[in-house]
Amino acid sequence: MRKHVLILSVFVIFCGFSASAVNFSRVNVAWQYDLDFSVKMSHRVVKEGGGFFVLLSVSSDSVVSWEYELLVQDGYESETHRTIQPQVIDTLLNVGGQVMVRLLFNQIEENLLVVKFSKPESFYYYDIPLKIGSLSYPSIYPVDERGMPILEKFINRSGSSWRGSDTLLAMQYAEKFPPADPPMADMKPLAPQVNLDTSFVFVAKSDFIENHFYVVRKDSLASVGVTMLRVPPYFPEYRQLGELIESMLYLTSEQEKKAMLKSRNPKESFDSFWMNTYSTKARARGAIRRYYNWIEETNKLFTDFKPGWKTDRGMMYIVFGRPNEVYRTGNSEEWFYDEGPAFEFTIISTFFAPKTYSLRRSKDLEEQWYTQIAAIRRGIR
Repeated sequence: MRKHVLILSVFVIFCGFSASAVNFSRVNVAWQYDLDFSVKMSHRVVKEGGGFFVLLSVSSDSVVSWEYELLVQDGYESETHRTIQPQVIDTLLNVGGQVMVRLLFNQIEENLLVVKFSKPESFYYYDIPLKIGSLSYPSIYPVDERGMPILEKFINRSGSSWRGSDTLLAMQYAEKFPPADPPMADMKPLAPQVNLDTSFVFVAKSDFIENHFYVVRKDSLASVGVTMLRVPPYFPEYRQLGELIESMLYLTSEQEKKAMLKSRNPKESFDSFWMNTYSTKARARGAIRRYYNWIEETNKLFTDFKPGWKTDRGMMYIVFGRPNEVYRTGNSEEWFYDEGPAFEFTIISTFFAPKTYSLRRSKDLEEQWYTQIAAIRRGIR
């Protein structure tokens, strides 16, 4: 095996071994939401013939100091798992602490692939679902200008190339989804209803319009596709005044936000809000920096067919911060904080996304929400 894939040569010594599975309802995976964690992983699953391959990116200042192992099991709460060896490991990128590999597998019956990475006295798990409900993943995927696979769920440039088929079908929708409903609001439908703008066939390379999302399929008969949100070049940051005001919703009231947008001078109204809330320029600047860092982080973590800050998980991350503990099952995810709050998200499938996370609301949550918003506006968080 080539030297630059040695970090993956320790994946498995043999395969077929069965042992107690990784029970994700008891294993804390909060590290996946910590952008300062020493290891970052992302992936994309692609169908290929009777099998599939996983495009896996591993970023770390010390990539080679970790040992890696691949496990497969039936689901998030399975009783047993087995180790597995890819048929082929191709290194696509190895630069600056980032390694991207293509792991080719034959048909696997289990539904969950788990990457275990460890050092002496510490180990972590990264979960990769191998099916979309009862369906397999599509055989197409986008690539950037270097030909490297795009593992994010957004594209921040107009032209994007695709692999897996010469001719592809794109279904275009305007991204007009409202932000997540705060706990005290009436919930909107879990599966959003949007009208198709247009559909078109393209050959290998697409031109997508900003602030629209696209479901790309191999053809009209394909049962699954790839959803990509077309965003501005500076995303996951926000820089335009309208974006900055719109994403203040969790900190302001709807009336305050509308007043800013309708003001004769929205920039002056924007500045006045922060000054009036935080009293001094220094405190206001610090609050602005913190808040829009949270917006950027949620856009990195949770963007799907809409920006991450608009999602239920993004909303709770912005208001309550990164969870200290995260546990998963096949249809839910639970967040816990050292200070006491705990939240549960129900996972549903939609046409646009295999997993959509919906916050379970309660009276206690409403009270915690108001308390936390008040703390943010006092500059405590």
